[in-house]
Amino acid sequence: MELARRATVFGGSPHMQWLCGTEVIDDALRTAALLERVHGIAVDVWRVADWAAMAEEGLLNERLWLAGERAQADSRFERLLAATPGPILAISRGPRSTPELLRAFAPRGRRYLSLGAADAASILQAALRLAEEDGSDWIRLAVT
Repeated sequence: MELARRATVFGGSPHMQWLCGTEVIDDALRTAALLERVHGIAVDVWRVADWAAMAEEGLLNERLWLAGERAQADSRFERLLAATPGPILAISRGPRSTPELLRAFAPRGRRYLSLGAADAASILQAALRLAEEDGSDWIRLAVT
């Protein structure tokens, strides 16, 4: 997983993290820029090359923790996102079960929404709903 785009809007703006499969990254980058420009929502976009490998790494860390070989069960994915603000939107053009592989490893207390092939075309609508649900009165004003 690598950061493909850091948000350009800061200072009190709602903030989101998008996890994107390589097949959807270009659409996500364009949509994130639009969301920031039109609605003022800050979006960091992360490229996920291999969802299954990231899930396996998370499971391995849990096994090592259970065996007493690690102080914490957190995965690299969890450590990266724990340092970031906002809800997480995971997007793939494959089946929705693909981005769902990482839900278990999302930082505690963070909203995690996944989109698969059937709904990957509605990234903007999903992001606006997720930002609104995140409890921001600011986004309600920006969207109207």
